[in-house]
Amino acid sequence: MRVSKVLVVDDRSTAREGIASLLPACDVAGCLRADANTTLRMAIANGAPFDVVLLDASLAPTAAFVRELVTVGGGVRVLLSTDGEEGAALAVQIGASDVVARPFVAAELAFRVERAASQDLRADKRRPRKSDVLIGTGAWIKELYDRIAMVAATDATVAIFGESGTGKELVARTIHNSSRRHDAPFVVVNCAAIPEALLEDELFGHVRGAFTDATRDRDGLLVAAHTGTLFLDEIGEMPLALQAKLLRVLQSQEFRRIGDDADRQVDVRIITATNRDLDQLVASGAFRQDLFYRINVFPLHLPPLRARPEDVPLLVHHFINKYRVRLGKAIGGIAPAALARFVAYEFPGNVRELENKVHQAMVVAAGPMIVDADVQLPAPGSATSGRSRVDISRPFREVKQEAIDAFEVAYLTDLLRAHHGNLAQAARAAGMDRKNLWSLVERHAIDRTKFKK
Repeated sequence: MRVSKVLVVDDRSTAREGIASLLPACDVAGCLRADANTTLRMAIANGAPFDVVLLDASLAPTAAFVRELVTVGGGVRVLLSTDGEEGAALAVQIGASDVVARPFVAAELAFRVERAASQDLRADKRRPRKSDVLIGTGAWIKELYDRIAMVAATDATVAIFGESGTGKELVARTIHNSSRRHDAPFVVVNCAAIPEALLEDELFGHVRGAFTDATRDRDGLLVAAHTGTLFLDEIGEMPLALQAKLLRVLQSQEFRRIGDDADRQVDVRIITATNRDLDQLVASGAFRQDLFYRINVFPLHLPPLRARPEDVPLLVHHFINKYRVRLGKAIGGIAPAALARFVAYEFPGNVRELENKVHQAMVVAAGPMIVDADVQLPAPGSATSGRSRVDISRPFREVKQEAIDAFEVAYLTDLLRAHHGNLAQAARAAGMDRKNLWSLVERHAIDRTKFKK
């Protein structure tokens, strides 16, 4: 296996040793900013050029300096290291190929260095994104980055599983940004947020005259994602009829607009995500087994935040860096007691809820640090600290829909139990049309046979 050579350009004397410890599989050297060009020239002269230059953003690098590094280094790739979220914009401005945030996470740093080392500078037009950051520590993040690196180089369909708020869309974006499709569109479709009657039109489009309001041809989001990636969030909520059409896209890269009499071709990679148990949905008949096999080619499972409390301090500091510029506050950190509150809380809304709570604390904070009084979290063991509390970090419509779904499941279960699974009797008792009741039972994957005598 080829060993990547990395030059660390940093005026701190300890920087090279620290980065070398995080990149044990790489050959790491270091130098001061003023000596960077000389070091690169010597490396070229000795026949051992560097693959990647890790450049400290605090040295105020310019586009001219980066171009000179690339020229002197024979096409070396420049990776910018930064403390704040403004690093992505700076990297674009000066021509760096990617950005990595401090404090470094070993798995992320190794992933970005290896990706940079393996890419052709002339062919790669990718520019870093602020969103392309996955934060964590321990074995799970290393395995995740390893699997992302493995699948990003292919066009394999990826299925991402995890609770709401664990970062499924972020993982999908990282896969897209690391793939050969990175310059093409990344299109997001939330299958749970779009009404069933509109979802087919959103995805596949229609031709003029297909229905009453179809006054012109309309391309759907499949066409919008052509040559890029279509991310289908909450795939478990997709209606069965649309599942059949999606299966055809996965099998033959063909689809048909509503009202059209001809098929169309599309070149698109599909990544899906869900917080539901698809095996259970398949068993109940609410999800097609053949579609499950097609989307589950390369599964990724994201752990909930409560299963990795050691990541909370990293995430808290990341969000402090993210929001202090936006809020215009010189908040430099968080007091130990306040951080302990974050670590002790389970966060049913996962990383999304944590981000919201850090943002709240920064708005409230009056000093240069977040203190215990700024943290708006229930005390451990309080009545509002359990999972029944409302998660205000998530969109209103999403939380409302979950509450409606919970009510419908409870009502339908008791209704079918009272009428021993007899749908006609249950519909009459509920004052509902039998077809509408059947549709709800199917949607929630309720097995009415278990209520029959």
